[in-house]
Amino acid sequence: MTEHPQSFWQRLLGWFHHDSKPATPAITVKDGVWLQMRDQGHYRMGLSSDALEQIGDISFADLPIMTDDVLAAGDDILEVESDKAVENFKTPYAGTVVKVNEDLVADPATINQNKQPDNWILELQVA
Repeated sequence: MTEHPQSFWQRLLGWFHHDSKPATPAITVKDGVWLQMRDQGHYRMGLSSDALEQIGDISFADLPIMTDDVLAAGDDILEVESDKAVENFKTPYAGTVVKVNEDLVADPATINQNKQPDNWILELQVA
């Protein structure tokens, strides 16, 4: 069976429909923290799957930061305690904290479920 070449208009229409779909935000991982760009310079951060596997079930979480705090790259953003270890996680970027996930402090077991929408730590506006 022979395929017919697409016309210019068919290719243009295909390109337009392909580009008009909303792009899924890319997620990168650095030092056990996943980063998802939300808007230009605005990131959501959480614990990566690998970090969660190494730590084990988390029983305590402490967020030493608050909304509007200004962080330098390498500042602590979350301390967790599990049956295996106590671990501090750091921000890979400097910026201002836009939002903090207070539910993690109230219920640290939320992180153990490893569901990205639930295990985010903070949102940061990079300077």
